[in-house]
Amino acid sequence: MEIDMCQPVLTLQSSVAYGHVGNSTAAFALQRLGREVIRIDTVRFSNHPAHGGFTGDSTSSAEINSLISGLSSGGFLLNVSAVLSGYLGTSANAQSVKKAVVTTRAANPAVIFCLDPVIGDHPKGRFVAEDVPNAIALELLPIADIATPNAFELEILSGLKVQTTAQAIQAARVLLNQHGLRVVVTTGLHVGNSIITIAVTRTQAWEVCTPRIDAPAFGAGDLFCAIFLARYLEKAMPDRALSLAASSVFAVFAETARSGKPELALIKAQDALLNPPEIFPAEIR
Repeated sequence: MEIDMCQPVLTLQSSVAYGHVGNSTAAFALQRLGREVIRIDTVRFSNHPAHGGFTGDSTSSAEINSLISGLSSGGFLLNVSAVLSGYLGTSANAQSVKKAVVTTRAANPAVIFCLDPVIGDHPKGRFVAEDVPNAIALELLPIADIATPNAFELEILSGLKVQTTAQAIQAARVLLNQHGLRVVVTTGLHVGNSIITIAVTRTQAWEVCTPRIDAPAFGAGDLFCAIFLARYLEKAMPDRALSLAASSVFAVFAETARSGKPELALIKAQDALLNPPEIFPAEIR
């Protein structure tokens, strides 16, 4: 089903004053791809903590809930086409994201919920509060339509090892069968000098293989998820969305490597969000 481009996306995830992660990446990418955006930040930091220090704090669930209630009472959620969630500052934020999904679906039952279950990554491991993964699994996975875990997060959520394409497909189908998801997309699977990104439904699976580029990756998952959702909203074709999202992210990585700077070169490479210069095809698995 295709959705009117004028319908906005409600995105709830982290925000930084400097750099391109969370909503500071996703909102721009969605807008560049023609989507209106309603933005709620789950944390507000000065910069990504990986830079060696930061200021700021998590947004309280009471504040997020108040913003959702205000948007709802003002009628601003009536035309929302999708909800996107990412980094949660606290486990209580999961309940707030659930409230957002339930509230928007009350106005439009066709609303798609795309869950980026941010937990951690290889090789650093978990980088959220200890109780956040369980909150994601209990509160958000059961109501999601699309989930976009990286390989580390897929292992946590499925309980299976994910080191190969076959293992990723098997683990993705565990989530599909347990939670009624439409699509599970796994990012960040390193195989030799390539990065494999996989989209899995109950009956099909596709992979995109892109060359590995040595460049800062802060916000890469947030960027991929936003582009995948925007492309899926254009046409509900997981293979098309996978190919275009992986191709755009690769182009941004390539520009980031050329810049030599520690943040994604999102602004300089913004045309690649809409028209990636090289299309990497989605191959059937």
